[in-house]
Amino acid sequence: MRLAGHPVHPMLVHFPIVFWSCAVAADVAGMAAPSPLAAQLAFATLALGCASGLLAMIAGIHDFAGLAKDSPARDTAVIHLMAMCSAWLIFLLALALHGSPSMPEISILALVTTAVGFGVMAFGGWLGGKLVYKFGVGRL
Repeated sequence: MRLAGHPVHPMLVHFPIVFWSCAVAADVAGMAAPSPLAAQLAFATLALGCASGLLAMIAGIHDFAGLAKDSPARDTAVIHLMAMCSAWLIFLLALALHGSPSMPEISILALVTTAVGFGVMAFGGWLGGKLVYKFGVGRL
């Protein structure tokens, strides 16, 4: 999927990565010094990350469908896809565990879930980098 000749998926992935990274920071801050503001920020950034992540996944799946079946990048792309879909589901669970924007505190389970999501996302992102820089996926 391209927009004015540029691949769309790499343009979109930065948004969920930033939002989910901010969610981890807000969770840690909220645990260190309980604050309704930290809980609201964590909830908002998780929600925005899940919404923007869905858009990035749609573009990524479109790109994956166009990848040749005999491509040497195929196996890495499958693992990348599974990791990032898993991260999205984990962050969706973290959002549910955060409850609502009006929850005054962050639970340890919500923090752990967000941290696990971050780890899975980091692994999937590393694989995405491998797809671009080793295999040249998405280049013209």
